[in-house]
Amino acid sequence: MTCAFFRSMHGRLFLLLMLGVVVSASFTIVLAHHQQEELLVYTHAQHRAERVAALVGELDGADPASREQVLASLHGMGIHGQLSAEPIPEAGGEAMLERALHQELGRARKLHAAQPEPCHPPGMGERPMWREGPLPAPICQQVLIALADGTPVQLRLVSPPRPPIPTHPPWDALLLFAACIAALAWLVARIATRPLQHLADAADALDLSNTHQPLTEHGSSEMRSAIRAFNRMQQRIGDDLRERTGMLAAITHDLQTPLTRLRLRLEKVSDETLREKLVSDMSAMQQMLQEGLELARSLDASEPPQRLDLDSLLDSVCSDAQEVGQPVEYLQRCRAEVEARPLALRRAIANLLDNAVKYGLRAEMALVCDQRHCAILIRDHGPGIPAQELEAVFTPFYRLEQSRSRETGGTGLGLSITRNIVLSHSGQITLRNHPLGGLEAEIVLPLAESALRH
Repeated sequence: MTCAFFRSMHGRLFLLLMLGVVVSASFTIVLAHHQQEELLVYTHAQHRAERVAALVGELDGADPASREQVLASLHGMGIHGQLSAEPIPEAGGEAMLERALHQELGRARKLHAAQPEPCHPPGMGERPMWREGPLPAPICQQVLIALADGTPVQLRLVSPPRPPIPTHPPWDALLLFAACIAALAWLVARIATRPLQHLADAADALDLSNTHQPLTEHGSSEMRSAIRAFNRMQQRIGDDLRERTGMLAAITHDLQTPLTRLRLRLEKVSDETLREKLVSDMSAMQQMLQEGLELARSLDASEPPQRLDLDSLLDSVCSDAQEVGQPVEYLQRCRAEVEARPLALRRAIANLLDNAVKYGLRAEMALVCDQRHCAILIRDHGPGIPAQELEAVFTPFYRLEQSRSRETGGTGLGLSITRNIVLSHSGQITLRNHPLGGLEAEIVLPLAESALRH
């Protein structure tokens, strides 16, 4: 079920929209999280650089003798400093703080910022200066700066720990966002594909008799154009088919009268042998014309459809066949209601039964149903037909060369007539060789809507 959904256009549109939006949102959230982290670090460094720049400016303006006093009076600001004789390294320790100090003091100022580390009291080694507990440690950072007169100053910056930065983006919010996007993507995909599904259903149930109403044009402009083209195509096919069917029926009907007169005249032929041959040929011609007329009728859907009990119809067809001595059995039944043209459907089933009895000695019929369809199975006990011929036998006037050849009777129109009738009922017909021998014909018809609801 899931694989079928994602193979459909609805499922693929849903998947593309869902993946596209979720991936884009994930990249956006990750990028925003990274930028937020960088902004927090930059703001913290900028704040420390401003404090250091204020102190350096005060030291630059103070008398060299009083600089120690100025440094000693600033401990409350979190800056501890002393004059130093250490050389200032060229390489920087922390690029962010050094960039901020250069922005405040100028590029010409020589300075160096060491890496920040947890604060330790003098003489305590690596033991932290705070008592053990859940409180985070303050951060200390050493900065060497040359004053305006070149005097190096060593500053020790003490600052409270930065607020903890989340180590991962807010995936819970992303999941909620993905769920909302999934619902929206499903709705958009359904709206986009529903008219196309209606068009596919209409094409699958295309009635060449053109008895169905044209499809209503709705949806996008492209979908309206496709529906309009489909309606025009259905109209043209129906008009052309009705014209050809009417022509075939007219020719077949009009030939009946001269053939009847010709047969009456043949009865007057004195040569009995010649008369029998001519009458036999005339009978074959009349049979072909009659089946041609039946073929034309199979394409005509003028008979109104009605709801009928398929089990009762099959039982009636079997009873009629048994009354004329045909070995026909109705083995399996089920309750099934279908929308059908009774006379046409009866003709199709009778054709299959006649073929089964004629070519397969006896016929067995069964009716099986599921929730949406019913299947009529008709099996004979003959030799079957080659697998490569199973589809070709539906071609008009097609005959097999062996058991189903001209010598055994028939014009090759029976199965064509049957298939036309089944297709006009939105059904399907298939032939297959039964594993236990013989040929089996299967007609699948959709159940009536009321039967589906029950």
